Parts: sequence; structure tokens; C-alpha cells
Amino acid sequence: MSQRDRRLEVSEAAWRVIVREGLDRTSMRAIAQELGCTTGVVTHYFRDKQELILFALNQVTQSLLKAIQAQTGQELGVDRLLNMVSAFLPLDVERQAVLKVWLAFLGYAVGRDSLMAEHQRSAAQLREVILQELQTLQSANLIRDDADLELEANALLALANGVSLDFLIQAKRLSPEQQQQVIRRYVDELLSTHIK
Repeated sequence: MSQRDRRLEVSEAAWRVIVREGLDRTSMRAIAQELGCTTGVVTHYFRDKQELILFALNQVTQSLLKAIQAQTGQELGVDRLLNMVSAFLPLDVERQAVLKVWLAFLGYAVGRDSLMAEHQRSAAQLREVILQELQTLQSANLIRDDADLELEANALLALANGVSLDFLIQAKRLSPEQQQQVIRRYVDELLSTHIK
């Protein structure tokens, strides 16, 4: 197994511990126990918890980017945009785990400037993909010419983040269908008047 593969295996174990126990109780020892190895094996691949967290955060970002980019094979249109934004929503168990890990990282990053900067860098990568899709849709006259695409990319991500957080904190959660309805309602406002 290559060093990269082993680092991914350690990172995936960290995800499982974070989802199950929370980031504050995630330690190098807990991750080693999850892997069935010694702490020394974990520290061979990651010097400390912060280095492991940065690597795992990058894996969250890559997972989201892969889910978004998987939609680009679809025909250009509003449904494709909706599917891209839906990659951020906790619609299934896998995406719920990604959300929990992402949120745990965000909480841990508060007050840690280097981690927060990394979180912002990751968010900017995701925002750029959505912004490019909006630009493509506008060029194809599928969304309004007067739409401020920078604002709309931010708003779409803020809406998806809000729906996702609501899923974690509400006793009466939005169903997957309702989550997507919320996003669709917003996107419908962006549609060009000639296709409404």
C-alpha cells in the first residue's frame, strides 16, 4: 500500500471517529484504535492532530468537488445546477457524514487562524465551481442577464449550508425532497423570463 493510500486510510478512520464521537474527542489514539494499530503508526503519516485535520478537510472538499463535477455530464440546464448544489445537502447517509465532518472542522477552526484560512480556501474552491456553472447558464440565456452571479453563487451556497445545518439541529427535519424544493424555489427566481 502506498503512503498516499495509507494516509487516506488514516483519514477515513478519522472521519469515522469524528462522526461517531465529535472532533473534540477525536485523538490520535482514538484513530489508532479505529484502525487497529498503534499511535506510532498514525503519527508516522501525520505529525499531529492538526495536520491530520487539514488533510481530512481536503478530503471533504475533494469529495464535494467530485460529487459536483459528476453532474457536468448531464445536459446543461437548471436541473444540472440543482444537482450540483444538492451535492452540499445531507440527502443520504454518506452526505450526512460529510456534513458532520465539515461542521466539526469549522467549529474546531474557530480561533485557529491557519485552520480557518484553510476552511475559507476550501469554500472558495467550491464556490468557484458553482460560479462557473452560473456563468455558463447565463451565457446560454438560461438565467437572467441582470443576475449578479457573484452574489448568486454566495447565496446558493449560503442557502445550501443553512438547509444542511437545519437538518442537523431540527427535530422535525426537512426531507430530502423538501431540501431540494427549497433550492429549486431559489433557482427558479434566476430563470430567464423567456423560459419561465
